[in-house]
Amino acid sequence: MIQDVYRKQLDAILFSVNQYSDDVLNSWIAKVESGWIEKVPGHTPKKIKNLLTFNSSLVAVFISDPPYGAANGAVFSLTDSSKEHISAINETLSSGAENIRQLVEYKKDGFQKLQSLPYRDSANNDLRCLAFVVGDQPSQFSIAGLLVDPNIFIQEVVGPRLQIIAKDQFILSVFKKGSPASIYSTLARNGDTLKAEAHTKDLWLLPDFTIGIRANGTSIQSLVDKRTTTNLILLLSLDAVLIVAVILVFRNVKHEVQLAQNKADFVSNVSHEIRTPLALISMFAETLEMGRVGSEEKKQEYYSIITKETHRLSGIVNKILSFSQIDANKKNLVFRIVDINAEVNGILKTYDFHLRSKGFGYTFIPGGEVSVQADDEAFAEAVINLIDNAMKYSPDKKFIEITSGIENEYGYVAVKDHGIGISKMDQKHIFDKFFRVSSGDLAKSLGTGLGLSLVKQLTEAQHGHVTVSSAPGKGSVFTLYFLLKKTES
Repeated sequence: MIQDVYRKQLDAILFSVNQYSDDVLNSWIAKVESGWIEKVPGHTPKKIKNLLTFNSSLVAVFISDPPYGAANGAVFSLTDSSKEHISAINETLSSGAENIRQLVEYKKDGFQKLQSLPYRDSANNDLRCLAFVVGDQPSQFSIAGLLVDPNIFIQEVVGPRLQIIAKDQFILSVFKKGSPASIYSTLARNGDTLKAEAHTKDLWLLPDFTIGIRANGTSIQSLVDKRTTTNLILLLSLDAVLIVAVILVFRNVKHEVQLAQNKADFVSNVSHEIRTPLALISMFAETLEMGRVGSEEKKQEYYSIITKETHRLSGIVNKILSFSQIDANKKNLVFRIVDINAEVNGILKTYDFHLRSKGFGYTFIPGGEVSVQADDEAFAEAVINLIDNAMKYSPDKKFIEITSGIENEYGYVAVKDHGIGISKMDQKHIFDKFFRVSSGDLAKSLGTGLGLSLVKQLTEAQHGHVTVSSAPGKGSVFTLYFLLKKTES
């Protein structure tokens, strides 16, 4: 398609050259007609004389009355060589009788046509005879002719037009058929040949001459290849943009669908988490209220269950409220110097009964004095969430290891369990809101899906970060990093 477009453009350029040549010759015809009307016997009409004077490519003008032959009319030339052309004109008109008949028929129908006749001149084979009809009435028709030197015509008449059209974009050349070298070119180069042209057309009135066109500095095929490459790059770029856009839209839609599903699961899980302690509290409170407990020991057991489930319910509600505040940037954090070892010891002291009642053992290995800049309540909440997760997902080997230390400019606390572990694929999402593993042993454990998301938000709100190292069946290590306290200069 691109090559076809270029060829049509070249056709239009060559057409304009042919049209210009035709217009020039038609203006010559008009001057010959008007000059012939004003003729004076024995003299060359002024308009024809001027035409010959100012156009060196025009060698002679002849006009012949019927029966057509040079002897029956006149031959006009600036040189004293008119008689030299008479025999050649007679032979040309004689051999071109059929063409002349057609010219007369066209003129009768109101059309002026210029016809190239084979010129028979042994002395000058380069001249071309362009014949046409003059006169208003068929009875007054005469055959007129222009003897043109095509080489000079192309150099002086067609050449300037070619220069205007070519500018710096194209190279236009004219060749004589049978001769590979150009007789005129807008950019003269040694070795110009007809084969080098990208596109050629015959000159209308000089059919044994060919005009050729090619791009300046490159070939049409190169232009086509360049244009094709550019278009392909643009199309591929557009395709890439569309593909990326589709991928992004798909990911966003998938994310939104997943978020909606996670929210639905969150509501379901939270409802179940809340319903269980509420049911136990309601049941044992009702039992105690109705006086159905026989012994004091049993009452204390029921009171203990109610207290435990109340704490459990409070923990769920507090976790949701804390998450909501952090998510809305409404949780006010008060930073101070926090001794990680002291804080962890305090958490374990409070949680000791809870851990042992669940059958868990634990150890804390401090890594020297570690003081960080943090909010003590937010710090404790993050660590407690990690301990809760370790208990929840360690059904067999119930042992938790907690360590602390310093790494670069951070102080850290790490919580290690020996539970079921997390796959690499799920590790990318475990800190997302409402995310819960959808398969394996992790999926069987109910929860809100907020624990780890809350841990991440609390840690990042304190200018820290959290990492995880885990493998299925080998447990997990969650590490919280906090900025060390600033040293006074």
